[in-house]
Amino acid sequence: METQRLLPTQHGERMITLDVIRGFALLGILLVNMQFFVAPKLFLMLSGVTLFEGTVSNIADWLITIFATGKFFTTFSFLFGIGFFLFMERLNAKGLSVGKVYSRRLFFLLLLGLIHIFLLWSGDILLNYAIAGYFLLLFRKSSIERIRKWAIGIFSVVVFLTGFFTFLSTLMENVVDEGLVPMKDFASLVDESVVVFQNGSFSEILAFRLAEELSLVLPNYIITVPMVLFIFLIGLYVGKKGIVLNISGHLEWIQKVWKKSFIYGAILTLVYVVLKAELFIVPFYLHEASVEVLSLVSGLVVSFFYISSMTLLCQQEQWKERLKILAPVGQMALTNYLLQTVICILLFYGYGLGFYGKVSPEMGILITFGIFTIQIIFSKFWMTRFKYGPLERAWRAFTYRGI
Repeated sequence: METQRLLPTQHGERMITLDVIRGFALLGILLVNMQFFVAPKLFLMLSGVTLFEGTVSNIADWLITIFATGKFFTTFSFLFGIGFFLFMERLNAKGLSVGKVYSRRLFFLLLLGLIHIFLLWSGDILLNYAIAGYFLLLFRKSSIERIRKWAIGIFSVVVFLTGFFTFLSTLMENVVDEGLVPMKDFASLVDESVVVFQNGSFSEILAFRLAEELSLVLPNYIITVPMVLFIFLIGLYVGKKGIVLNISGHLEWIQKVWKKSFIYGAILTLVYVVLKAELFIVPFYLHEASVEVLSLVSGLVVSFFYISSMTLLCQQEQWKERLKILAPVGQMALTNYLLQTVICILLFYGYGLGFYGKVSPEMGILITFGIFTIQIIFSKFWMTRFKYGPLERAWRAFTYRGI
C-alpha cells in the first residue's frame, strides 16, 4: 500500500482552547523564570540570602510563590501530553509509525534543549520534555486504565523522592553546622554570580554556569523527568478519554475538576504558606521536606484549576473573544519560549544591558508583562502572515522530512 503524505496540522484543525491555555501558561512560566533571569535565585534559595528587602518586594515574592511557582510548568507539560495524543491520532489516521515519526520530533526538541541549557540558560525545560517524551512513547498503545495506574505510581515515587532527598539535605545541613562535612558557600556564590552575570562576557558567563549552576541543576533530573512524564501521562489520559475532542460533551466532568481543584488547591496552598512562613513549626528535620512536598502537590492541583477555568471560560463566547488574544502566542509556543530567554539574557546579562542583580521582584513582574505584551503583538503579526512560527516551521520540516 502506498504511504500517504502526512501534512502538519492546518489552522482549521487547531483547537483555540488549547492555544489560549498554552499562551496563558507561557505568561506564567515567564513570571516564574524572571526570578532566575534577574538574580541568582538558585543560590539565594540555598543560602537564605536576600537581595531586596522591603514590604513591596516581599509581597511580590509571595504573589509569585502562591499563584505561579509550580503551576504553569505543570500546565505547559499537561498540554504537551495532550499534544502527543493529537499527534498520534493524526499519524494513526495516515497509517504511519508513531514511534518513528515522534522520535524524530523529540530528537529536534532534544537538540534545542541541549543548546538552550548549555549555551544560554540553566532553567531550560525542553531537555526534560525530550527525555520524558521518549518514555511517553512506551504508553502510546496503553489503555486508559493502565495510563492512570502508571501516572499514580510515578507521581507517588516523585513525591517520595522529593520528600526523601529534602529530608536528607536537611540532615546534611545539620551535620555541616557541626563542622563535620565541608559544603559550598552559597552566600559567596550569590555575590560572585552577580558580578559575573552583570559584567561578564558570553564565555565568562558560560564558564560560570557550567561550573556552578549546571552541577546543581542536572542531578535534579532524577526527579524532574519522572515528574514531567507523570504530567504527560495525565494529558494523554485526558486525550484518550475523548475530552479534548469533545469538550462541550464533557462540561460536567470539567466542572467537577474545576470545583475540586479549587477547594483542594486552596486548602493545600494555605497549609503550604503557613508552613513556609513558619507560622506553624514542625520538627526541623521534617520542615523543609513538608514544604517541598506541599509545593509540589499544591502546584499540581492549582494547575488543574487554571486549566479547567480557562477551558470553561473558552466555552463562553464573550470570554472566548477576550481570551483569543493569547491564542497566537500559544500557536508559536516553542518560538516564544526560547524568545523569552533571548530577550531576558540580553536585558540582564553582561553581554547585553547588564541589569542582572539590579531588578527587584516587583519590577520583575512589570518587566514580565511588558515582554509578554510584546510577544502578543509579535505573535499576532506573525500568525496573520504565516501558518507557523519560525521554530515551529523548522520543527515540522525536520519531523515530516521525507514522509
